[in-house]
Amino acid sequence: MGCGTGNWITTGWITEDDVDDFVGGAVVLGSGGGGDPYLPRQMLRAALRRHGPVPLVDAAELPPESLVLPVLSAGTPSVLVEMFHGEHESARLRTLFETVAEGSCSAVLPVQLGAVNAIAPVVAAAQLGLPCVDADVMRRCLPMIEATLLTLAGMSASPVVVVDSRGTSAVFSADDAGTVSRLLRSAMPHMGLVALISAYRLTAAECARLAPRGGLTECVRIGRALRSSPVVGDPGPLLAVTGGRLLFSGVVRELVHRATDGFPRGVVSIESDPPADRRGARMLRVDFQNENLVVSADGVVAVTVPDVIDLIDRDTGAVLQTVDVVVGQQVHVVALPVDERWHRPEGYALAGPRAFGLDVDPVRVGEP
Repeated sequence: MGCGTGNWITTGWITEDDVDDFVGGAVVLGSGGGGDPYLPRQMLRAALRRHGPVPLVDAAELPPESLVLPVLSAGTPSVLVEMFHGEHESARLRTLFETVAEGSCSAVLPVQLGAVNAIAPVVAAAQLGLPCVDADVMRRCLPMIEATLLTLAGMSASPVVVVDSRGTSAVFSADDAGTVSRLLRSAMPHMGLVALISAYRLTAAECARLAPRGGLTECVRIGRALRSSPVVGDPGPLLAVTGGRLLFSGVVRELVHRATDGFPRGVVSIESDPPADRRGARMLRVDFQNENLVVSADGVVAVTVPDVIDLIDRDTGAVLQTVDVVVGQQVHVVALPVDERWHRPEGYALAGPRAFGLDVDPVRVGEP
């Protein structure tokens, strides 16, 4: 039956049959990060079985002055593997957000499209009996709550509402978005290292104007393309539906991992197999911090964040997160374009390579 049709016009549904494709596409848009999808995937299946399919809506069809409820999950990856959010957290998050924002929410809005944070808002929508807006405000996964298209439009992430499974809640507000992120990170150890979050006071009309449409259905479409590939490990169908490019194919020869400022960082070195790829490059370097950030071929930067960069296991077809890469794996390296707004100067300032401490100029997919 689903979680109701309410007073909205549905543009589609997330059903149990969509789960694997939906999660598969979200892993792609995680760009090597986004968290382990195993437990969130099981929670999504359970929520859909209990509450029925989740209706997807266009924000333009909602009451324009009603609020949308942006939802994302924050936490340490190792803890998120063991603990996900329940119905009580979703209900408390909505109640507290509506109190602080002084309005009523008509739908849930995804903030980003990494594996965990594409799933969390759909689970919350099912639990709350609300539709989910078929949109998001990153169109990929980035590790900072302020790294959104809403910030580029001049909106503040405040107020940020945080709840955990033990009944703790907090509200953060600051003029500087970076301060909000730091406050949020400092609170996480006191909230069991896992919390459900809402940020940005956003009306349906503002959402319709600023959030790119089709984020959740795009995840399903990407996942279906991956699954439908006639040859295991062939990235062709993925590249066809995303406009992406194959950058390199080779064997992982070296991994360097380190942790700074609470973020896992490192470098993956890949040797071309055969000895030189079709452009003559022999070695590829991928710098990452949670997500893959910069790809360099024989020392020349090929693609950088904010575009999406993925490694695909050539033997299994699995899209690899940075924590899953091991020496000896045969991989394809692909890059996918993102929303054009990220490729403006203010977009590069917020989510380009220098925003992550890498002193290189941004290079987008398709640039020579």
